[in-house]
Amino acid sequence: MPEHDPEQELGPKFTSAFQSHADSTESPRALGLVAEARRRVRRRRQAVMSGAAAVLVVVAIGGVWNVLPGSSGSNSETASSAGDSGGKVTSGGAVRTQEAVPTQPPFAPTGCPAAHPILKAPATNAVPAGTGLDVATPVSGLLACRYDLKGSSLLGQQQFSAAVAQQVVDAIKPLPEMNSALPVFKCAPQAAQPSEAIVLRFTTAAGIREIWVEYTGCNTPGFFTGSHTYGLFAAPLKLFMTGPVRPSGSTYLDALKGW
Repeated sequence: MPEHDPEQELGPKFTSAFQSHADSTESPRALGLVAEARRRVRRRRQAVMSGAAAVLVVVAIGGVWNVLPGSSGSNSETASSAGDSGGKVTSGGAVRTQEAVPTQPPFAPTGCPAAHPILKAPATNAVPAGTGLDVATPVSGLLACRYDLKGSSLLGQQQFSAAVAQQVVDAIKPLPEMNSALPVFKCAPQAAQPSEAIVLRFTTAAGIREIWVEYTGCNTPGFFTGSHTYGLFAAPLKLFMTGPVRPSGSTYLDALKGW
């Protein structure tokens, strides 16, 4: 049997109450039924309006996942949005902007070559064509390489900043072709050969450019670029003859002061 619903009986009673009220407003029972009917009608109207308002709120904010607890819809949508924009999603669901990858700085010159052309050159002034430094060229770094010419080995190397590199070039640039204050030696051809030399490897916009420095033996000492010769003076030497690049002495260095 269907369950008895007391409110189903109110329909006829409401009709009777309104009819009685229309017939006689003085009946206490009729007045009570009318008041009860109006109260229930207002309650149902409020319930309907509240339900409709709740539906509008749900629709306005984009879905029922904001109402139901434990929903994972917001996290998944956030992760999808972050993936499309290149961001990363943390464990708490927050989006973290992907960090920019820093650009690679320009490479500094690598170490001195073990088999440098100066080791096999006929003379320390025989700088190969196209490799010598034009002293009017701006430089941005310097690697000084000291070689044992008789043992064909690297004795030491030293890296210098762009500022020091430019100072070395500026100190060489105004030098004459020969330092007349240095002694002139007369010796056998074998003894005239230099025992060591320094190669100055400058960093320029066009690549590595070199100046070869001779300060041993009996040949004319100086700075050689392949197209020009500069005399051996102390002003440039004291800027780069430091640490493992500094010789203990030589025939010309012993006669030169201030290096």
